[in-house]
Amino acid sequence: MPLIDEVQSLCERLAPLGWHDLLLLHGLDIQARPLAEELSKVLAVDRSVKGFEDFSLQGTRAIEAGNPARSLLYHALASPNVLQAANGDALTDFATAAELETLLNYVYGVALPSLEALQAQAGANATLGLVVFATEYRPRADTPHHQHADLCFCRTGIARVGTAPALYDPQLRGFTPFVEAQPQAMRVIPARFGVYVAVREKGQTGPGWVEGDDKLDFWRPLHKVFNGTQCIAGFDLQVDLQAFHVNEKLRQFHLRRDQEADWFEPDISQPPFVQTQALAEWADSQLYGPGLCIPVAKPRLVEPAEYQGKPVSFSVPPKANFDYIINKRYQLLDDGSIRDLNNDPDVEAIVEAGNYRALHFIDFTAEGWVKAHCPALNAAIGLNVAAYSILAAPDFYPACGQAQLGEWAQEQGFPEPIWYVTLQALSERRVAGNPDLMGGHFVLEDKSITAVLTAGAPSEQGQTVGDSASAKRQSCLADTAAGTFSPGWEIAGDGQGFVTKYLCAYLLGSPFTEDVRICSAAGGYWPAVTPDSARTFEPHGPKPTIIPLTDTEIGLTGQASWDGLTGPRLITVDGRQVVECTAYAYSDYTRNALDGQLSLHLTGQTSQAEYQQRILAMQSAYAAVGAGGSRFEQGKWSVLSFTPVDGVDWALPRADLKAWSLLQEQVFFFRIYRYGTISTPADYTKRHIEVLELVELYIGDESLLIKRNDQPWQKTPRG
Repeated sequence: MPLIDEVQSLCERLAPLGWHDLLLLHGLDIQARPLAEELSKVLAVDRSVKGFEDFSLQGTRAIEAGNPARSLLYHALASPNVLQAANGDALTDFATAAELETLLNYVYGVALPSLEALQAQAGANATLGLVVFATEYRPRADTPHHQHADLCFCRTGIARVGTAPALYDPQLRGFTPFVEAQPQAMRVIPARFGVYVAVREKGQTGPGWVEGDDKLDFWRPLHKVFNGTQCIAGFDLQVDLQAFHVNEKLRQFHLRRDQEADWFEPDISQPPFVQTQALAEWADSQLYGPGLCIPVAKPRLVEPAEYQGKPVSFSVPPKANFDYIINKRYQLLDDGSIRDLNNDPDVEAIVEAGNYRALHFIDFTAEGWVKAHCPALNAAIGLNVAAYSILAAPDFYPACGQAQLGEWAQEQGFPEPIWYVTLQALSERRVAGNPDLMGGHFVLEDKSITAVLTAGAPSEQGQTVGDSASAKRQSCLADTAAGTFSPGWEIAGDGQGFVTKYLCAYLLGSPFTEDVRICSAAGGYWPAVTPDSARTFEPHGPKPTIIPLTDTEIGLTGQASWDGLTGPRLITVDGRQVVECTAYAYSDYTRNALDGQLSLHLTGQTSQAEYQQRILAMQSAYAAVGAGGSRFEQGKWSVLSFTPVDGVDWALPRADLKAWSLLQEQVFFFRIYRYGTISTPADYTKRHIEVLELVELYIGDESLLIKRNDQPWQKTPRG
């Protein structure tokens, strides 16, 4: 079927559902015939219409051949911010994922370029390749250049594991991790891959680029490749995507144990030491269009490892001889039974002493590649370049991006870095894909695979005006992932210390819940856009709370917490107040994952703006008590309570209500304390923390109320 016929069917379906009237506001009549002529005419685009504020200033047609960012119809249907009909009512039906891929094919195929024309566009001596990219159409706020909405590309695609099947939300133009009425379930998140004729060229400075990029080679997409005769003149194409994923954490663990190894070849090349099956699959192209890589949903995020029907274990050496991040909390006894060391008062001493066998666990994270198979173009072009594919741990803040957080933090100009290590997105790392993966698709010299870029230069007319909200959906590109590896969150790096030679998944914690426990408890140490559970445990020196979790998110208001634990509470012991919290030594996120207690139901509702507001509010709280100068000073305080406040707290004394009225719209309540000694009560899984000073704060946009111990409330400017 001609592509224009498929586009016409799409327009006919959506026209009576509010889209006809909406697009008429720009002079586009999707019911006009012939439709191709209507789609090519010059329009009077009205960028004051909600959702079109960030449409490229150079866009003047419904379809601009080869340029999705300047194609009004594609923007309207693909942007997650186009949600209102012409009369202001909410639109109720949207293009499907498959229909958006068809429309994108039409954008690239409407002018039907020849291969010679593409070579001329790239430059007579330029190198072309058949390159796979992860792709996503984004609002202006989420693009590397921040000029206008654009189709973004990355040679690294990030899907995410979960316990429930993928669910496409047409309104979001993307996938949601939430499962209605099941807060402990989390859906797998796919990654979208596409094949493009691309040109290899030297990088340049500018938005989204890092120092040294001008000396590196980058692949820039020129033209989308798809099946049929309407893609490239003179070709009847058949293009298929092939994928390979592997989880070899257990194999690499035993290979790297030297003299302490207790599993060997050929066993360690078999499951569960190496997993290559049932990790990911291609989605139904009739429903989603081609190129959607979906992790296979599993009943649980982690599972005990078995080999030949028996539990797999490893010998645990003394701690001094062991630095691998792996769960060691389940002892395999001689009779085959399992002893949960979390239930032993001396768990830390037992683990540190070693000399026992611990149960192995597997997770379903992985790394691999996606490559194109297109015989006609392979012969004509020659170079076939694969994308790096990551099946990553769940993202507990799906609407927040790492690169955006980094940009924002730089703009704030904090007196000193508030994270323990440099805040960096994966897209800012210049490092190769794993060269040891089967197929040999990655080489150490190719260091640009995580860069996020667009097809062309931003609009020469400058930045669009008006609002440009970030997409409230999960992204599959590398700028939403963490880029500091030791070991990492989405991916790790193989090398010496923080000098990474190449990306790999096998040096992540085994299972990934070990990473989650470490990263979260250390106040975003790595750092990543991850839950900050520092206040759930006893204080840990210069790693204070940075992005506070609310009382609800840590289980203090009756709802299940994000990690299966309950946050700190103020109790009275022998006539004095102490804070009782979970002992870090007795927290085990692997056990909680086995019990189905990890959840992103609450944390996943946090927007990028609120995430940033929490950081600023926390810094203001520290400043208000005189601890704003350094992490060392902040580390003397811990958070007992944190919650957003929607209205006036009528429990305040009458004299303080007038001061309350001067606080601005967004208000956060804190109860923080300066701590003294830390002791272990009869319940060894808890810790009691001496309270030296207790402070309550209401923090608004510009002012705050503060109450120290039993003193009256005072209003001060927000620091």
